Amino acid sequence: MSYKYILKIAFIYTGTILGAGFATGKELVTFFASFSNKGLISFFISCFLLSLTCVAILDSLYKIKVNTYSEFISILFGKFGKYIEYFNLSLLFILFSAMLSGGGATIANTFNINENLSILIFCIITFVALIYGKEAIVNINTFLCPILILGGVLIGIYLYFFKTETVFNNTTKAIISPFVYTSYNAITTISVLFTIKDMVISRKVVYLSSILAGLFIFIIGIFMLLPLIKNYNNIYNSSLPILTLISSENIIKNIYSFTVLAAIFTTAVSNGVALENSFKEKFNINKKLLNIVILIVGVGFSLMGFSNIVSIVYPIFGLIGMFEILVILIGFLTLNQGIDK
Repeated sequence: MSYKYILKIAFIYTGTILGAGFATGKELVTFFASFSNKGLISFFISCFLLSLTCVAILDSLYKIKVNTYSEFISILFGKFGKYIEYFNLSLLFILFSAMLSGGGATIANTFNINENLSILIFCIITFVALIYGKEAIVNINTFLCPILILGGVLIGIYLYFFKTETVFNNTTKAIISPFVYTSYNAITTISVLFTIKDMVISRKVVYLSSILAGLFIFIIGIFMLLPLIKNYNNIYNSSLPILTLISSENIIKNIYSFTVLAAIFTTAVSNGVALENSFKEKFNINKKLLNIVILIVGVGFSLMGFSNIVSIVYPIFGLIGMFEILVILIGFLTLNQGIDK
C-alpha cells in the first residue's frame, strides 16, 4: 500500500513542478541554459534542493496533524503565518495564471488559432477538471506524469543530436539561480501537498517519494536542458523555446505539443484545486462559482504574458520566497532528530 502512495506523491510533486515554464523550456532557458555548462551544475543543485524541500514539507505534514491549510502554515511560521499564507496564495495565483497563458499559447501555436480563443478552450478544460478536486490532482498527475517524463526525454535526445547551434555563454547569477528556481517552485507545492496529506502515512513514504520526485525532475530536465544550451542563440528570446526548435518538424512538434499541454494541465489543476481549498477555508462560496472566479481572475493575471511572468515575476517571487524555504528546511534539519521512524 505504501508503495502506491510513494509513486502517486512523486508524480503529483513532479507534475506540479513540470508546468508551462518547464515543459516549454522557458524556465530552463531563463534559469540555467544561459550559463552554459555551469547551468547543468545549477540544475543538479536545484533538483537536490527540490527533493530536500519535498522531504521537509512531507515530514511536516506527517508530524503536524491539522485540518486546515491556515493552521498548518500558522504552526510552521508562527506569527508570520498569516503573511506567509497570503504570499503563497499570491504566488499560486501567478503560477496558475501562467499555466492559463502557457496553455493558450501552446494551443494557439499548435493549431494556429487565436490565442484568446485558445485560453478560453484551456480554461473550459481546466474548469471541468477542477470540479473533481483532490481526485483530479491524483488521477491526472498519476496518468500524465509518466508521459511527461518520457516525452521530455525523447524530445531532448532528438534536439541534442539533430538541432545543434552555437551556445551563448553567460555566467552571471549562476550561483543564486538554483535557489531562486527552487524557492518559487517549492512554495507552490506546499498547498498542493497539503491536499493529499492523508497519503503521507509513514516516514518511508516521506523519503522515498521525495527522492523519486527529485530523480524524475532531474531526468526530464537534463535531457531538455542539454539541447537548450547547445541552441541558446536561437531560442533565448522565445516564449516557447522547445517548440521553436522543432517548429519545422510538424509531426514531432504536434506530438510534443501534447506533452507540453499535459504538463501545463497537471500544474494548472494542482494549483487550481489548492487555490479552491484555500479560499473555501475562508469563505462559504459555492464550489463551481469559486472555480469560475478563480479562472476569471487567473485570465486577468495571464494578460501579463507568459514570457513576462516566467522571466520577470517568477524570479521576484523566488527571491522573496527563499526566506520561507529556509525556515522550512531549518525546521526539518534541527527539529527532526527525536522523531521515531
